[in-house]
Amino acid sequence: MEMQLPAGSDNPRIIGSNAWAALGGPALSLGQKIGYLLEANLVYLTELPGEIRWALSSRGLFPAAKVESVGMQPLPETAAVELAIKQLELYAEGEKEIVNHSYRTFHFADLLHRQENAPMQMDREVLAVATLLHDVGIFPRAVAELPGNDFTVRGAHLARRILAQAGWEPHRIGLATQAITINAAARVPRHWGAEAYFARIAPLVDAVGQVWKVHASDAREIFAQHPADGVVPAILEAVALEAERHPDSRFALLKPVFPLLTMNCECRWHRRLGKV
Repeated sequence: MEMQLPAGSDNPRIIGSNAWAALGGPALSLGQKIGYLLEANLVYLTELPGEIRWALSSRGLFPAAKVESVGMQPLPETAAVELAIKQLELYAEGEKEIVNHSYRTFHFADLLHRQENAPMQMDREVLAVATLLHDVGIFPRAVAELPGNDFTVRGAHLARRILAQAGWEPHRIGLATQAITINAAARVPRHWGAEAYFARIAPLVDAVGQVWKVHASDAREIFAQHPADGVVPAILEAVALEAERHPDSRFALLKPVFPLLTMNCECRWHRRLGKV
């Protein structure tokens, strides 16, 4: 029996779905913008208790949340992952900040998944391709060469191309591309699949500094292999440029709050781990 993509994948009204991406990542309607901002605020309120507990525990005023150390594991060594790495480096043209962020996104997503007592079924190869390429569409070369209004659509186009070259079945290609295009959603519920769900929350751990979600020793190993120097300015610049290119996009909506979201990133990781 042919495997099915998550429900909603064929609905072009759902921002980030494969059907939405097939239209090129169209401009958001007023209703979509309002819904996106409301959901983003709901996500912030959901995360607020963790933020408050971290603020108190880092000053010795409250016990820190206990997180299991599960150990950093390497990327899957497959033809598809190798192609994704080569394409990421090709389009980055020597840039390191977003490239290292992409690697860390995979490792944080992988950690978060393995920390769960009863983890959802995960295709680590799909996760690797999706996280490595989730931001590739912001690079100038990608903007010039790949189709799509939204940066995630450009990344998904590249992923679809290389995964077809690697011989993947359509179902797995669809999982990977949708994990890329839905990544900029305010929230990705679990029914979209483990790959999309964990690929969405991992960048917040890295670039927003949700340091309490992973064990310090695991995070220290990730940062040692993929340093975070300069990542916040690089992300803010990328968001600003994408918002200018596509003023009715998700990044355009988030542009005013991105500095606030990322402002504590470096100091939190420094406090948690020392210099990263």
